Amino acid sequence: MTEENSTTTRQRPARDYDIRFGHGLARSDSARWPRYAVVTTPSAWKVADPMLSKQPAGIAYNKWLDPNHLDETTGALPDDMDLAVGVGAGRALDHAEYVAHKKKVPLMQVPTVVSTGAIIHGFCGDWTGRVIHGVACIVNCEYVLVDYDIALSAPERLNTAGPGDVLCGDAGLSEWRHSAARGRGPAFDAEATRDVIAHRSEIVSRFPATLDPQKHLTCNSVQFIMKAVQDRDDPMLRHLAAPSADHGFCFALELANDRFWIHGEECALGAVIVAWHTGQSPETLIERLDTCKVMFRPRDMDIGRGELRRGLEELPRWMGEEKAGRDTESIMRSEPVTGKRFDECWT
Repeated sequence: MTEENSTTTRQRPARDYDIRFGHGLARSDSARWPRYAVVTTPSAWKVADPMLSKQPAGIAYNKWLDPNHLDETTGALPDDMDLAVGVGAGRALDHAEYVAHKKKVPLMQVPTVVSTGAIIHGFCGDWTGRVIHGVACIVNCEYVLVDYDIALSAPERLNTAGPGDVLCGDAGLSEWRHSAARGRGPAFDAEATRDVIAHRSEIVSRFPATLDPQKHLTCNSVQFIMKAVQDRDDPMLRHLAAPSADHGFCFALELANDRFWIHGEECALGAVIVAWHTGQSPETLIERLDTCKVMFRPRDMDIGRGELRRGLEELPRWMGEEKAGRDTESIMRSEPVTGKRFDECWT
């Protein structure tokens, strides 16, 4: 293990992550771990604990990424630990990065689902409540263990949210096409968007073949979803004409309602709303999400009318918060889905 590589301030590109797939990996690999501590959640630990060869020296349960919570839980872990292990989904893996940074030990990540970008992003955000202000630390893990037995134990939607967190990028394309058609901003650039469109189309065309005859996820599905999330960064579109209102919607929805939902599903719903609001064939995006088994409809996500309304009302404020470094031009800010437009959206 390379401890000096675990607390670097330069984030490793997603493409360079060493992700290992297989059955029983958690058991075989943990047999070789030194004295380690786990950062996890109760539900994730319930699944992973029986699949490890030996017990940790300490366990920190993540509730959120507030600095006080991170410091309190990190301080309670033994100072003589030699390895931090993240077991769970996004917040647990981010929390584990913070522990590795503070304890100055290497980091291992054992995701219990493969839908989260936290697996291949080494930064832990600096949060206050539900608002992120920057980066608390950057820690690149030694490698990632995707144990099929663990990942397939999760509810299916927790994994299929992964394609949702990739396909949601269509929100930017919707806005660019819409503004270009109205003569606002630059013309839509087919060359600049070619790679990202091809990546998303490949996900939709290949995903169904990974399912079993009953249309359930398989080991191939788990590896395919993880690869789709890992490969997202390189072709990602970064253009002022293509804002990420889908992710903005996710943060605004949670902030306005003081509640969590599944990230990839939230972003997918945000992208559908943007496609509808801009008249960019929302039915096409809906079909693609359904093909990849992504849950995004409010009724399936337990999002009520009032919750969605509050989130869409908060979105223009969130995207225009200059003090937080956000001053994003978007139709969701200039022509928000509020009032009668929201009523049309809900129906």
